[in-house]
Amino acid sequence: MPERRFDAAGFRSARVAKGMTQAQVAAALGVKDPSVVSRYESGDATPPPEKLPRLAALVGERVDDLFPRPGLPTLADLRCDAGMTQKDTAAATQTGSSSPVRAAEGGRRKLAPHYVAPLAEAYGVSVEELLAAEKRSFGEDAAAAPRHPQARHPEARQPQARQPVGPQSIAKKIAALFEGTAERERPTDAELAERGNARTGRAVLSGPLVTSLRLGRSTQAGPEVLEALAAALDVPAMFFETGDVEVAAVVTSLRTARIGLTAMAARGAEGDAQNAELMRWVADMFGGGPRPGDDSSPRARS
Repeated sequence: MPERRFDAAGFRSARVAKGMTQAQVAAALGVKDPSVVSRYESGDATPPPEKLPRLAALVGERVDDLFPRPGLPTLADLRCDAGMTQKDTAAATQTGSSSPVRAAEGGRRKLAPHYVAPLAEAYGVSVEELLAAEKRSFGEDAAAAPRHPQARHPEARQPQARQPVGPQSIAKKIAALFEGTAERERPTDAELAERGNARTGRAVLSGPLVTSLRLGRSTQAGPEVLEALAAALDVPAMFFETGDVEVAAVVTSLRTARIGLTAMAARGAEGDAQNAELMRWVADMFGGGPRPGDDSSPRARS
């Protein structure tokens, strides 16, 4: 029986309409590399069928609407609709192995009677639905069985893992970057505006605008403004595009380390053998230390 059809264009449209980034989808799926979602949407890769209910739920769609399945489900279809891998079924059968389910899904050996009810419960379907799906897995004709009166929709069976959330507003993100830095050591808003404009080659920032964003008086900004602000603060533009806590932690930590290294260089600390060794290690790890002549060291706020 054909699996559900992943609609790459439909998913991308639903994601954009929901206001989610590819990074947020990846984090919710437990995928560390956001480019995986990009490959899904470009058609270069297809998500595992057990992830389709979760993907649909993330963008607020029913899996039957967004990723329809032609025909009636097999055992593998029921499992995937429950968001489970074959390995996950070992807990339901209490065998410590996926072999019973793998054999039944492959049409080699039917489920032992004592596995049927626990699997039906795990999949959120009736025993009749499970047995009908088993027949289809063995190439037998089986009409649609009545749904269990308390059966849940596929998305509802998916555990809604809470996505770690970092600072959300522009003001909170700016505050996170300066956390632990004394007020007198921070660049002024005018300095940030000048730096961001210079690095992006566009005059989109001004001191008052940066002040308004930093204090939360303005809560929205266009892509060019956020790009310039990110450049001024020595962070990637994606820092302002996502609320992922891991992204926030990595960016703030690396920025803090970079400021510290720049301050060491400004003090002539690289002349010390140990500090010079540290600087070389950083250069090897991250493709280079602070940029020569870069004006990103902490400066007194006027």
